[in-house]
Amino acid sequence: MIPLSPAEQRKEAFRLFEDGRYLESLAACNHLLESEKDPALEILAATNLYSAGRYEDAEVFFRDLAVRMPDSSYVHSYLAKLLEARGDEAAVGEYAAAVRLDPANLDAVRSYAEYLFSQKDWRGALPALRRLGASAQKPGDIRNLMKGLVESGEAVEARALHTRYPTETAASPEYIDALIETREFQQAAQTAHALWRTTRDAATFLLYLHARAGYDLKGAIEACASVPDDQQDKAFLLEYIGLQQTAGDTPGALQTAGRLLALCPDDPEARLTECDLLAAAGDPDTALDRYERLVQDELAAKNDLLMLGRIIGKYRVFLTNNRSREDAARRIMERVSHDANAISLLETARFFEATGNPAEARSWYYRAYRADFLIGGPDYARFLAETGDERECEKVMIYILANARKGTDIVHIASLILDTSGRMRQMKRLIAQVIRKLEERRTSLSSEGKELLAMAFFIAAAQALEEAGYASCKYYCLAGLDVLPARTQKLRSTEFLRLLEECKEQSLADPPVLVDRPRKERRHSAEPVPLSIDLPGLTDQEEKIVTFLRSHRTATEMELRKVLGTRRVVGIVNRLVQRAAAQGMIILEKRGIGENGEIYEYTGT
Repeated sequence: MIPLSPAEQRKEAFRLFEDGRYLESLAACNHLLESEKDPALEILAATNLYSAGRYEDAEVFFRDLAVRMPDSSYVHSYLAKLLEARGDEAAVGEYAAAVRLDPANLDAVRSYAEYLFSQKDWRGALPALRRLGASAQKPGDIRNLMKGLVESGEAVEARALHTRYPTETAASPEYIDALIETREFQQAAQTAHALWRTTRDAATFLLYLHARAGYDLKGAIEACASVPDDQQDKAFLLEYIGLQQTAGDTPGALQTAGRLLALCPDDPEARLTECDLLAAAGDPDTALDRYERLVQDELAAKNDLLMLGRIIGKYRVFLTNNRSREDAARRIMERVSHDANAISLLETARFFEATGNPAEARSWYYRAYRADFLIGGPDYARFLAETGDERECEKVMIYILANARKGTDIVHIASLILDTSGRMRQMKRLIAQVIRKLEERRTSLSSEGKELLAMAFFIAAAQALEEAGYASCKYYCLAGLDVLPARTQKLRSTEFLRLLEECKEQSLADPPVLVDRPRKERRHSAEPVPLSIDLPGLTDQEEKIVTFLRSHRTATEMELRKVLGTRRVVGIVNRLVQRAAAQGMIILEKRGIGENGEIYEYTGT
């Protein structure tokens, strides 16, 4: 049999991939890459690893390709998918790079939009959704755009999409939501009811009830009463109870709550609903008994800290309104404070603050802060600011920001600091810390995070202007405008322009703060610049690999097995490369597979 030529082998590798035979295609790619460098084959080999479910190897391969092919939208898109799969917030930055490099890469645009949807960053998703809507290649594109518009507060535009795309949006939940948000309740109810008769979908029936209640509350309640018992689930019964409460029918709501508890007797939300209704119905003794049983059970379980906080918070308010101060304090101390978790400590502090005992409140807020700085710290800092200890407040919040690790936590803390009703936004050192922490994650910030960063820049600019720091004021204004998202909720670009005008009017010299021209984006791949290796916390095995490769520059998998005394070389190398990449370093690259396993080349210095 005549062997295939390299060109025919290349075609065969792609054909195997198209047939879903990923490992065979990978083997063909590796064989060809032993004798020649071919970027297309390297990308195909990495894609085969991804498609075959070998995500760890695929990530190492795509990270290497992203360094050597920085202008490849395809590479950045697949690296983003791998990062998303393991919950890495850097995924959004890779998706953004993919769509920026090639807006026509609709697969990347769709993945980017879906990722932002999963993070509930509706505003950030809108440009990608508009791009997909303009192509309308998939039926769901228009509905996703409609949902994004509704969730972004642009329901009027979402409603108008139905006129342009009646077939794609007719009788869809997204269209019904748009009708409800534009207060077209009757049309929304009619559309939802027609869709429900076709699908019998429980969520659609809830939409119908919500729309019907907008113009006919009595009719919505009657519709609930007509639903057979065997079709009533938790979501439906909670909606039914909410409608009855809106109508002022507390006894009827209590009866429905009884059915809810019969359906899910151990569900904390169902039990809390009954407690609240008993209190509203004027039965405080029974309500107290049910509240305390629920608090005891949830403190023992601690399955959901958010729900635990809701439960103890409702119990605290109930005690404050229905028992003497002394009895309420005794019950809080006996049933809540004895459990030294951050939620219990925080609710104890709130009780003493609400009942006029600031010294005791401060003590409990501090304990909550020490138990969990993310849960208890912000409330402790707020209390310090409101009681005049602004220096300690600033110190606490700087500590919290410095030690927060998750992007979502940092954004949440920043939102508390920049709250227009609070005092923390006037603390210069704290605002500088907010800017630093948000800028560190600039490429992975949501629309909310970007707006908060812009707001921090705006505050810093205003502070600089007050102190005649005109150059700083201009820089902060320009930096804030740069990061400000297209659709803002709390800050407008005109606010920066107003500050810039004031700055220019007051400045005597008005020196420029932008001295470098923006560089053009690269259109050609460049070889990676080797970096010095300074990775803290390497394991003994990783140190051995780095030391061996520094001396020999290249090594095979078999050679590293002998060095380490283990067959698990590939996994150790992959973890080493990931750790280095997370710190922006390139230690080694894979150069294909030979007779002695994978081949590694050292790229550090």
